[in-house]
Amino acid sequence: MADIPQDLPALRMWRPSKPLPVCSLPQGYSIRLLADNEGEAWCTCLLNDMGIDVISQELFKEKMLDDADVPENSIFCVEDENHIPIATATAQLKKDGNVATLHMVGAKESERGKGIGLAVCAAAVQKHLDDGCEGCFLTTHDWRLPAVKHYLKLGFMPVLNHESMRGRWTIIAKTFHLPSIPCVNEDLSPAEDIITADS
Repeated sequence: MADIPQDLPALRMWRPSKPLPVCSLPQGYSIRLLADNEGEAWCTCLLNDMGIDVISQELFKEKMLDDADVPENSIFCVEDENHIPIATATAQLKKDGNVATLHMVGAKESERGKGIGLAVCAAAVQKHLDDGCEGCFLTTHDWRLPAVKHYLKLGFMPVLNHESMRGRWTIIAKTFHLPSIPCVNEDLSPAEDIITADS
């Protein structure tokens, strides 16, 4: 993928309130809530990304437990056969506007490619659905292609909130060999689909 200028905004996506697709896990893996004392395991899932540069319970407390926008029972994980968290996603609820957001998504590098990221994201989004939230937002970046593919599978749509978005999403659609991607305007009204030249 071509380099994206650093001054462009991050990608924003939105998912309406509708049922999620079924997401399966490899045998021996399961989804649960992350315990408050598992901050070091949480850090390993996000290490060297999103400001997580050390493995530290204190950093987890600062980033998550002390964050007023992270409700109790909202930090999910996938655990392996040894009950060790190996992927995480959070059902954040921003107090300013009561906005549901999929937050701090990551998986241990050694565990990627197994579908665990998709499953843990689905668990966090399901939490928002169960709580009656009207839709869910997320922010990501053009180079996070595996994550973007998960988000599209879960029904998230691009938000065209900047003049660069249609062109950038067209590149992503071509990368995934998708003929089109449904999208919305900044006010969440329907927008013309992202259409690739090959469609």
